Amino acid sequence: MKKTLYPITNTGSVSLLMIFIVLCLTILSTLSLSGALGEYQYSQKIAQHHADYYRASGSASRMLRKIDQVLELAHTEHPDDYYSAAEQQLAQMEGLEIDLTAESPSITYQISVDDSQSLQITLALNAPDELDKGYYRITAWQEISSSGWNGDDSLNLMTF
Repeated sequence: MKKTLYPITNTGSVSLLMIFIVLCLTILSTLSLSGALGEYQYSQKIAQHHADYYRASGSASRMLRKIDQVLELAHTEHPDDYYSAAEQQLAQMEGLEIDLTAESPSITYQISVDDSQSLQITLALNAPDELDKGYYRITAWQEISSSGWNGDDSLNLMTF
C-alpha cells in the first residue's frame, strides 16, 4: 500500500497569511493617513499664527513710526522741555501707557495677535542729552497672553 503525502502548507494557512498581511497593510496605511492629516492641520494652525503675528508686527511698526515722529516733533519744537511736550502729544494717541516720571521713562503698547495673545512693545526713552543715539531703545518686543488661564488642579484619581 502506497502512502499519500500531503503538502506541508495547505490552502487554509495561505489564505490566513494573506488576510493577515492585507489587514496589517490596511492598518499601517490608515495610521499613516491619520498622521499626515494631523500634521497638515498643525501646519495650517502654525501658518495662521505666523500670518497673524506678522500682521500685528506690521501694525506695531506703524505705531512705532508714529511715536518716532511725535518724539522728533517734540524735540525740534521744545528742546528744553522735551519730555512734557512729548507726553502731551503722545497722550492723544490711543493704547499707549506712558510713564515719563520714572528714572527710565518708558512707553508701552499692545497690539492684538489673536484672541488669546498680544504683541507687547516697550520703549525706553533716551535722555535729552543722549538723543544722538536715537529717541528710544526697544526693550521688549514679545508675545504675551491676553486671556487668563484657568487651570484645573483637581485630580480625581479615585471616584466612588
